[in-house]
Parts: sequence; C-alpha cells; structure tokens
Amino acid sequence: MNVIKQPVILSLILISLMVTGCSRSDSPDILEFSGQTMGTWYSIKVSELPDGLDPQTVADMIKGELDGVNTKMSTYKSDSELSLFNQRSPGEPQSVSQDTYTVLQKSADIWRKSMGAFDITVGPLVNLWGFGPEGRPEHVPDKKALEQAWERVGLDALQLQQDRLELNKSKPLYLDLSAIAKGYAVDKVALGLERLGVQRYLIEVGGELRAGNSKAPGRSWQVAVEEPETTLRKIHKVIALDNVSMATSGDYRNFFEEGGKRYSHTIDPRTGYPIQHNLVSVSVILPECADADAWATAMMVLGPEEGMAVAEANHIPIYMILKTSEGFEVRHSTAFARYLPG
Repeated sequence: MNVIKQPVILSLILISLMVTGCSRSDSPDILEFSGQTMGTWYSIKVSELPDGLDPQTVADMIKGELDGVNTKMSTYKSDSELSLFNQRSPGEPQSVSQDTYTVLQKSADIWRKSMGAFDITVGPLVNLWGFGPEGRPEHVPDKKALEQAWERVGLDALQLQQDRLELNKSKPLYLDLSAIAKGYAVDKVALGLERLGVQRYLIEVGGELRAGNSKAPGRSWQVAVEEPETTLRKIHKVIALDNVSMATSGDYRNFFEEGGKRYSHTIDPRTGYPIQHNLVSVSVILPECADADAWATAMMVLGPEEGMAVAEANHIPIYMILKTSEGFEVRHSTAFARYLPG
C-alpha cells in the first residue's frame, strides 16, 4: 500500500514559514504579513500602504478576520458554530452568524449547479475511506459500511432559514467546510484591506489566492500552477492575476493503493467512491475566492468531460491538467482563455 500526502499549490510569492507578523519581502516596496491559521499557512503581500496606516493595524485586521472564520467554521473546535450544529439532532434548529450562513448558502448553490459534485456533507465517506483528519487509508471499506456512511450524506437534508439565519437538518448530517472556508477567509481579508484603503495586495491562505490591483502599474501579480507530479515540485504555468481569485485542486499526492488499484482522496458524494478519471489538477479563476475554492473541488469530482460541460454552461474559467499515457494534456474553458499568454 502506498500513501501520498495532500497536494500543495505553488505560488510565486515568498512565504515566510517561520515568522508570524509583518516583514519586508524580496521587493523593498512590498510588506508581507504571514503566519498560521486554519491548520495551514497564510501570506499576504501588500503594496502602497495609504499614508498614516500603521502596518500593525493591518496585521491585527488580518488576524482578526482569519480567527473569526476559524472560530465559526472549524470542525476542530468543539464550540464553533459548525461543530455545535453537527452535534445537534435532526429537527433541532440553530442560529448562526451571517458569515457561516453565507458560506452555507454558497455551498448549497454550488451543490445545485454542480449536480451534487460539491457536497459539504461528504465527511462520513471521507472518514470511512481513511482520508479524514484522524484516519489513514488502510483498505477499501466493505459495502455495508459504505451504505451506512452514505445514509448521512446529502445536502438536500440541510434546511436554511434566511430571515432568521437559522439551520436545521432532516437527518444526522456532518458538515465540513474545509473546501470553501479558506477561500471565504481570503475574501474576508481582501474586504478588510480595502476598508483600510489598501488596493494593491495578494492574499494566499493554504494555496487559495486573491489579488487586488496590480502590485505596481503594469506589473500584475504572478502566481503559478504546480506541475502535477507526485515526487517533483516544479512550476507548470505562470498566470497573471489582477482583481480576481484563483484556487487549484489536485489529485496526485493523496491516495492509497490496494490490489494494484489506486484510490484517490477525492470522494464523489454521488457514488460514495473515490474518483476514477484522469483529471489530476484543475484551477478555477473567479471574483470571489470562496467560489473558486468550492468550484475547484467540484471540478475534480466531475472530471474532464462533465466538468468542462458544467464550466462552459456556467461561464467558469477553468484550467485542467489530465494525466495520459504520454504525459500531460491541458484543456481550458472558453472563459479561461483571457488569462493565458497571447
């Protein structure tokens, strides 16, 4: 059995992994704020602070926004809004903050548009296959165990009451926002920076990215999609970002093998089984990072043909890398063409 760790998305920003706080980056005109959050690292690069804006004020805002999302939506904190809802029995409503409600509403919208490929209730299946926070892949689950886990999956069992910001469920759901919450945290930091008058920024939280205005006139922020290799770390393609977000989902470092067959960490909530297609990486560019984050996961589940059809129908810019017998094949949606070199 072979177990490979979770994919990591490269960027061309320098991340200070050992220091939390504010520092000068490789460019003397750019400040970098970095640290840990939500079980991963963040790095925010800022150019041209407004006159009179203290860097410590920016650092405090960043930490406050990131901590706020984590406190509300973490499955690791037993008293988070999400965990408290997961602990409730069906039929017991719970009020939540506007932030949590917004993320759940986005999740439900993308669940519908992706035909169930993006489902924040898939946790019981992920855990059963050994890819959850406490498990390790050991063997293929038996059919009965799969059926029992699948009974707890399905976002159609979640009820959202917008006027009261209230949640309820018709069966014992376990919600996990790990495929959208980091992107939402990026959006919250971006809005916080703009409230402070900062317009030129590049935010990364665990590989999810959002860029503001170009870092200097005529100089876009440069980010990179990683080559989807299990043993190498190299850049596949560099993309210029201005006033958009990008998220990448990969399927080439976290899997196990049994009986000569490869089992991916990406579970299709519609079947209960790991995906079997040859799409190994997909990048999505959208205005809001939460949407890009969720859609990147949805596209990995949908696969190359179904995913491209959904992307074209919804005008979503996506960039796919497929594994073939001869190497890699690249495909992109019509909406992504504007981000490629001319």
